Amino acid sequence: MASMFFLVGAPRCGTTALSRYLRKHPAICFSVPKEPHFLTYAPAEMPLEELRRIYLQSFFAHRSPAHRLLGEGSVSTLYSDEAIRRALRLDPDARFLVMVRNPLQLLPSYHQRLLYTLDEDERDFEKAWHLQELRARGEHLPRDCRDPRVLQYGEIGRLGERVARLFELAGRRRCLVIVHDDFATETAKVYETVLTFLGLPHDGRTSFPRRLESRTYRSLVLHRLLYRPPARLAKAVLRAKVKGQRSQKKPWLKRARSRLLAWNSVPSPPRPLAPALREELLRFSAPDVARLGELLGRDLSHWR
Repeated sequence: MASMFFLVGAPRCGTTALSRYLRKHPAICFSVPKEPHFLTYAPAEMPLEELRRIYLQSFFAHRSPAHRLLGEGSVSTLYSDEAIRRALRLDPDARFLVMVRNPLQLLPSYHQRLLYTLDEDERDFEKAWHLQELRARGEHLPRDCRDPRVLQYGEIGRLGERVARLFELAGRRRCLVIVHDDFATETAKVYETVLTFLGLPHDGRTSFPRRLESRTYRSLVLHRLLYRPPARLAKAVLRAKVKGQRSQKKPWLKRARSRLLAWNSVPSPPRPLAPALREELLRFSAPDVARLGELLGRDLSHWR
């Protein structure tokens, strides 16, 4: 089996953009979809051979002998010790890419993303932040939320804690941490660093297009159909995605869904933080940011 790498998060730090760049590299077979989340939710008792077989058949059916590396981008992996352990069971020499960002930027953007994916229904981030304790007890959960753990914004923002744990489990030498500040301003340099870390030659890429960070939808009914389709339709869309990896032309179902999503989506940047909430988040995140800075040997005081 080809060697593996895991783009493990964090969310809203540029993982989708980086995965798009890596997907086009001729030596890389990137998973379909980008975030399988399979290793986070696989049954604990699943034997290794079965785990490997299902994983490869489900998300890498488009791989070929030309692919030297298999990669995926489930951001839930960073927050799950068991998912990291499963990744290492699949490939004991696996490499891990981590992207980190100022929590005061990450968390409002992450909240906006959860609204878009229908996992969140509280449109005011400050109220959602203060609902964490109740939601941890199973109260005030959104109807469409797939996993209540994604609503624990504080846990999502503790990147120093999670990076430290990843270092412990996987070994620091197999982890590359990318700071969002660098990715946003020196994308080409970061991309070259990633390829070097993965042991791959540069593919000559010079264009690094970026997409709007935060969106909302025009029609909730249409958005729910596109994002939470009936099971049979969801399977058909996934098959179309896999087929699209094997052909230069996208299948009609994937093209139709992409066009509808594009029409139904409109830019919606997060609202500026209220001064009181900003101070609360600063106090909350300061110890973890300091820890992350120590782990990286880097001054992140401008985040605070």
